[in-house]
Amino acid sequence: MVKFIGRVVVVVAVVLTVRLPDVRAAEFMFRAIVNGKTLEGKPLAWDAAHMMLLGRDGKLHQFDPRLAKDAVKTGPSFVPYTAEEMKQSLQQEFGRQFEVSATRHYLVVYPQGERDQWAGRFEDLYNRFEHYFRVRGFNIEEPPYPLVAIVYRDRAEYLRNAAASGTPLHPNTLGHYDPLTNRVFLFDATAHNSGTDWSENAETIIHEATHQTAYNVGVHRRFAAEPRWLVEGLATMFEAPGVWNARYDHTQADRVNRARLAGFHDYVTKRRQAGALATLLTSDNAFQSDLDGAYAEAWALSFYLSETQPRAYSEYLTRTAQRPVFTDDTAVERMADFQAVFGNDLKLFEAKFLRYMADVK
Repeated sequence: MVKFIGRVVVVVAVVLTVRLPDVRAAEFMFRAIVNGKTLEGKPLAWDAAHMMLLGRDGKLHQFDPRLAKDAVKTGPSFVPYTAEEMKQSLQQEFGRQFEVSATRHYLVVYPQGERDQWAGRFEDLYNRFEHYFRVRGFNIEEPPYPLVAIVYRDRAEYLRNAAASGTPLHPNTLGHYDPLTNRVFLFDATAHNSGTDWSENAETIIHEATHQTAYNVGVHRRFAAEPRWLVEGLATMFEAPGVWNARYDHTQADRVNRARLAGFHDYVTKRRQAGALATLLTSDNAFQSDLDGAYAEAWALSFYLSETQPRAYSEYLTRTAQRPVFTDDTAVERMADFQAVFGNDLKLFEAKFLRYMADVK
């Protein structure tokens, strides 16, 4: 089954093509009319020709500040929309053909008349994510605004709306997270077939929801180019039922992503080059030259660190999430970050990593 993955990194890379001075985000909010649309939020970075504005609903708006009309300061500090305000806005945006349900952390838009089954699933995934990191010593932040998921009626509607919004997708795409809108988009695989289990696209939903949660609770830094292996490795870890579903988290075997493990063993046996770890740590090029191998090793390395050095893994995530927004890091900086936490002897580290993974069943 072909799945669309990696859009998070692509979108962040596109944002980073605009190089802005190292300006600390302003604390105040302002409202302005840009191209006929009213925008309100917190300036993250800007120069004479570019403005990056974090909207009160979590969306990122990029525009030429010279186009802003009737700009007015609306508050001394950033105040996100409330859940009720965002719910009303979503209802207005999607109209009567959709309903909006709310949980503690989520607002889920789903087709009118269908059973409300998605909100609880997303909230359960969030709670499982929080538990997973809490027991590993990582302090999860509360999202500043509700997380939004859009559930379309079927694949055709999902693909049609993605294309209309300027995001054409592969026909086999099952779901995606968009860091610019901060929304997860998917469709109901059970539509028109009551006998189908939602787990048909559960793996993709969990993968993308993991991206969304990680970027909103301080595990990853939104709008900064973090190492791709780290971002995708975490999401692939959560694909395993023993990670995202508390009912199965009894042994390490439950937390193994079987498909990724098989892919990693195949990669090591047939084509992995000596020193491949250094390449993965310092560059995202492996995801261009060998996508399957890169995803498999990203999962394996993340799994190894989470299982054997959970506190250090949390420390490393914290370190990478401190990078300023709209900045990229060099290969030297990436390696320095990794070695600052896991030591300078990369050859010894790689040997231990491969020996450990060889015994994972």
